[in-house]
Amino acid sequence: MSASPAYSEEKGGSSSLGEPEYGHDPASGGIFSSDYKRHDDLKEMLDSNKDSLKLEAMKRIVAMIARGKNASDLFPAVVKNVACKNIEVKKLVYVYLVRYAEEQQDLALLSISTFQRGLKVRGCG
Repeated sequence: MSASPAYSEEKGGSSSLGEPEYGHDPASGGIFSSDYKRHDDLKEMLDSNKDSLKLEAMKRIVAMIARGKNASDLFPAVVKNVACKNIEVKKLVYVYLVRYAEEQQDLALLSISTFQRGLKVRGCG
């Protein structure tokens, strides 16, 4: 039962092991910094002129959602692709929107004109 004392030390907060992990700001290079870098890469891919990059980004984002990871900060970058000419990208954008539109109601309302463009003109990109 040597695991019990170590567990109780961490739980009590006296151990320096538990504090830094939870006390760090993710943007300052903490344990989540790779997730933030990945999101920046995804935003760049979504802003690309290449449909193949957009499709790869959307596949990764939908996979993140399926694994239960939060991708809500990508909402504006994803919504811009509603009017993409690639039907596969469009489908994945809609999957994303179904998941996050209720949580991001203000942004969803602001994106209505983008939805209208996507519905009005086929092949728009």
